[in-house]
Amino acid sequence: MLNQTSNSKAWLVANVLALLVAGPVMAQNDRVFPIGGSPVSGPITNVTKQGITIKVGGTDQNIPANRISKIMFSGDPPELTRGREFVMDAQYDKAIEEFKKVDVSKIKRDVIIADLAFYRFYSEAQLGLTGQGNRGQAAANLINFVRQHGESWHHFAAARTLGDLAMSEGKFEGAKNFYKQLEKSTATENRIASVYLIGAVDLQMGNLDEALNAFDKVIGARVNSPEEARLQNLAKAGRVAVLGSKGDTEAAISESNALIEALNPSDTELAARIYNARGRAMTKAGQHDAAIRAYLHTHLMFSNTPDAHVESLTALVQLWPQVGKPDRAGQMRQVLQQSYPGWGG
Repeated sequence: MLNQTSNSKAWLVANVLALLVAGPVMAQNDRVFPIGGSPVSGPITNVTKQGITIKVGGTDQNIPANRISKIMFSGDPPELTRGREFVMDAQYDKAIEEFKKVDVSKIKRDVIIADLAFYRFYSEAQLGLTGQGNRGQAAANLINFVRQHGESWHHFAAARTLGDLAMSEGKFEGAKNFYKQLEKSTATENRIASVYLIGAVDLQMGNLDEALNAFDKVIGARVNSPEEARLQNLAKAGRVAVLGSKGDTEAAISESNALIEALNPSDTELAARIYNARGRAMTKAGQHDAAIRAYLHTHLMFSNTPDAHVESLTALVQLWPQVGKPDRAGQMRQVLQQSYPGWGG
């Protein structure tokens, strides 16, 4: 009986010690979900704007920020976990509702506080970009996020979103300044994106030569990933828009034909950019019916990119009267006002 009691005590002590030792290790386990790769688990030992370092099996593994889909940190509040998933699904209003429930005072890690702040302000920005939120307040919140969490792995995503917000309000020079921040990234994809986005700003400003130079620079870049190749296709769509605006409509239409033939319709942003660029060229060429068909592709099939959808609707408002159908212009104006109630204001 004495031996049984001793053995029981020894077993209990051993298990308690095991829990005490294992507890902190488990508590520090984070989970990183790389884009196009399998999740990796372990303690994250360093976070910078360029990426993170995670210890996997005793070995440090560096993952660039632009290759991370999401991170689930040890100690995440359940509301953050749910809200983060809503962001991944572009359900930004539901995400914000979850984030509002988080008791920040109970969060023990700065990286979690930064993650919560970014996803909430990013969600507010995305709603603002569709006219369903205050873009100015969203921009102010994101700027404050960058100031408080300058080494967050979300840094460059925040800079790009700030550029998008500035563009939506016609603050073109501000947009350029934010997009230029991407040049500081060690990721080639971000640096190429910087050139493309600044070219897109110049296109909207009517700086056609500067825009064409930027787009051609992206098209001529050496690329090593699907993401970088996609930026080249976006630049090709931008080039079509520039050529059409400059009056070289034959070349613009020809180049748009090639892009449409190779188009993957699941890339709705690229499709919208291509059809809008084609519509711009057709309008310049006086082919109003063809221009309407191009812009209708964006409106009816590829409306997930707010600024591109607004561009197509605005063009359709102007084009329908040109073919004797002002009533259709009224319908497009109504869609524009209902879908993007705060746009331009």
